[in-house]
Amino acid sequence: MIIRNSHNRLPLLALWHIRRCLAWINPADIAGIGLIEAEDRIPDADLDAPLWHRRATAENLTVNGLYQRADKDKPAAIRLYLGDLYLGIPKIYWLTPVVTLNIARTLAHEVGHHLIATRGYVFLPGEKVFPSDFEEEMANRYSQMVSQKMMNRWYYRLGKWAIKDLAGAHYIKGMLKWRSGAYEQAAQSWYKSFCLDPDREDAIYWYKRARESAAAKVSSVEDIKGT
Repeated sequence: MIIRNSHNRLPLLALWHIRRCLAWINPADIAGIGLIEAEDRIPDADLDAPLWHRRATAENLTVNGLYQRADKDKPAAIRLYLGDLYLGIPKIYWLTPVVTLNIARTLAHEVGHHLIATRGYVFLPGEKVFPSDFEEEMANRYSQMVSQKMMNRWYYRLGKWAIKDLAGAHYIKGMLKWRSGAYEQAAQSWYKSFCLDPDREDAIYWYKRARESAAAKVSSVEDIKGT
């Protein structure tokens, strides 16, 4: 397997973090994956792109990774979009388990897709993996299994705490921006909080509220200018 960098400004030790993640994944599960490529962000979608890709481009949403099935003479590949994976993580944390855990969550998820593509299931034959929502759920479960294994090390338990602490800090920043009427900045802070800790349903709720308020504010200003 080749781990390749296509990122213009690769964050310090990013490839080392990727290798650390792979150490927690069963080698048999990644058999057939020929390339893991570190990139900045997924390219903007064109008109022929899948709906999820077009939505991500239109709404500037993060896409942390992508699995590509084997095609003719090309082996399967996983692309990791570090520009999104590092979202909300200050540089002071770049050398810590925070980054390893964050990358592992996405990398293991894409390995889950690889297992479904190559053998038709993640854990047991007969699993329901269609339609795509079920496949996503099984890939998430594989990711959770890998993350749970990593909790056997104290430094990853500390990293998990740090991730939740960072998510909480971004959440509080969002509240402060909201109260000052800076709705777009509030939305950005809440989105960072959710990206770091997907269990924070409060963060994604307030992110949507802030986006709506920001859009209403822009519309109001345009109406005033038009009069």
